[in-house]
Amino acid sequence: MAQSTRALKHSVLCFELGKTGLVYNLAFDHKPAAGNFGFRIVAGSNFGRYLNAKTIGGGVYYLAGKQDRFLELGADLQYLVVNENSDDQRGFSFVYPNFSVKTLYTSLNIGYRYYRKQSMFRIGLSPGLLAGKPIPGGYICYGIRL
Repeated sequence: MAQSTRALKHSVLCFELGKTGLVYNLAFDHKPAAGNFGFRIVAGSNFGRYLNAKTIGGGVYYLAGKQDRFLELGADLQYLVVNENSDDQRGFSFVYPNFSVKTLYTSLNIGYRYYRKQSMFRIGLSPGLLAGKPIPGGYICYGIRL
């Protein structure tokens, strides 16, 4: 019984901002109690009016460090849908790509992860590839440990 309670403390429900631009993500993150590998399941949207982006997918990661502060190295695979609803509304786009597309999107993660007693904080870079072209990315995340 103590083992399963301990394992649950490594599960986190978190709100993440970023990855392919200004996209709001809800993620479930789990790291087994034994080992430094874990996985994430993510869904998100930018809730945009003229350029709407939606993502769903997941990833794996490895944590290097001790106690509660870690270097996070990982990879994500997401299905990305971007709908450009109006081509005459131009300006600075907070979503990459800034054109209509439905595709698989791969990205790498390198960042910092900090566990507190009841929460988790993450920040990092997440560059990706879309049709062979590099896409910049970054993220900031805060979550509640379950």
